[in-house]
Amino acid sequence: MNLKLFISFSLLTLLLFQCSTSDPKTLEADVMTDSNYGYFRWTNSIRDGYVVVETKVFQDPKECHGEYNCSTQDHFNKFANLRPSDPSFAIPLKLGEYYAITKLRYGDVSFFRCKRSELTIYHGFQFREPYDPKNPTVPYTSNTCEFLREDKVVCPSIQMTNKSIQEIKLSEGETRGKSISFRHLLEPNILLSTISLFYCGPVLNKIDFITVEERRY
Repeated sequence: MNLKLFISFSLLTLLLFQCSTSDPKTLEADVMTDSNYGYFRWTNSIRDGYVVVETKVFQDPKECHGEYNCSTQDHFNKFANLRPSDPSFAIPLKLGEYYAITKLRYGDVSFFRCKRSELTIYHGFQFREPYDPKNPTVPYTSNTCEFLREDKVVCPSIQMTNKSIQEIKLSEGETRGKSISFRHLLEPNILLSTISLFYCGPVLNKIDFITVEERRY
């Protein structure tokens, strides 16, 4: 292959890769400048891998009938990729009380120790068990976060005042559940499956090793 053509192709591939993996989160320094808002902030102190945060924020949890059928009006979604090099993310909110559902996805891809984990956080409420279609949610009034089970956590509601910061701190803690997953071997491309097996081996799902702590400033 012509050397110039090869270099051009390589640069184009790198550019496409950077675009496809670009971080959609807004830089925190560009957000936390307006004193008319309070800020709901995420901070990650896990040293290895990355944490993807996807939060749906709303103001009325009474009509929630499941994680994907919850307050269809007056809600918005925020997405962030928290890496060790860029560990925090802030969402500006007007004064008032908010509720949210957050999905956390953790991943660490390094030679033969690939790890992944998923966690759901309910902010200010939890779903009633057993499910009651007429009254599906329960307010959460404690001022600390607690695990409902291995992959679900409930935290206080988000209460905003001028210049306030309500923070969720993520750190590595005790592993409460784990399992071996061969999900990466189900790739339709047999070559990718073989490479994944060689590189990752069996994937260890550390279900709830993430410690979730709520703090206010």
